[in-house]
Amino acid sequence: MHQPKSRPAPGGVSKQEAARTRTSRGRRRPGWIAAICAVALFALTAPPAVSSDLGEFDGAVAATYHHYREAAFYLRTGNVGAGAIALEQAIAGWRAVREGFRDSPPDAYADDARWTANLDSIAADLDAGLAEADKGDGPAAAKALAPVRTTLGALRRRNGQWRFSDCVDVMNAEMDRLWKYRKAPPDLASVEAVDQAKEQAAITLHWYQRCRAEAPAELRDDMEFSRLFDGSTGSLKLIPEALNEKNEMRFINILREMRSFDRMIWLRFG
Repeated sequence: MHQPKSRPAPGGVSKQEAARTRTSRGRRRPGWIAAICAVALFALTAPPAVSSDLGEFDGAVAATYHHYREAAFYLRTGNVGAGAIALEQAIAGWRAVREGFRDSPPDAYADDARWTANLDSIAADLDAGLAEADKGDGPAAAKALAPVRTTLGALRRRNGQWRFSDCVDVMNAEMDRLWKYRKAPPDLASVEAVDQAKEQAAITLHWYQRCRAEAPAELRDDMEFSRLFDGSTGSLKLIPEALNEKNEMRFINILREMRSFDRMIWLRFG
């Protein structure tokens, strides 16, 4: 039986907050700056752990999620066998999560009506991914696994929880928006189009900087972590210069480099 608790103010950001960073173009205003300030306020109010078992739950989820990310990476690169091995490890990890917490959630999640359904759906998605991987169908396995990431993020958001992984999710989503310029570069003769690309680059840079600052100390002290974030932020800062030069190829090459950094950060630390 859990003791009654007060509900902390939600941390992190909702889809609405993320959307505010993409302002309309009727009258150009630096609205994304105000949105970023609002998001920073959420970071200051992110809730602390409300029970000792919350830390245990987070640790078990993080261990499982590490194998999940490995599986997603191997499947994307065509190494279905290695992906299946990583999935087996993820399934074993998630089995431990369910056994430990399905019927007795941490206090922070005790009132969530979808708690049990979410834990069960993640197990089902992992099993479905492994079934496809065992058939040698990497793309189908990756598709089956995709909901796991969004389910975990939504579960935390509903219950006012914000972790480094959630920051990386937003960071990756902003990079996805910037990556769209890879196949459809802005019209370099259009001031408005160039400004839109610069704005998206600035938003993406903000999230890289924020996630680096929010990372646990053991990650910030990690040499690979520092190298990846140094490279990412350095590349993002070059985008305005490439656009001002009207150098489309340089702009595209920066995006290619950024895509590699973005994926590696999620794989290794997300």
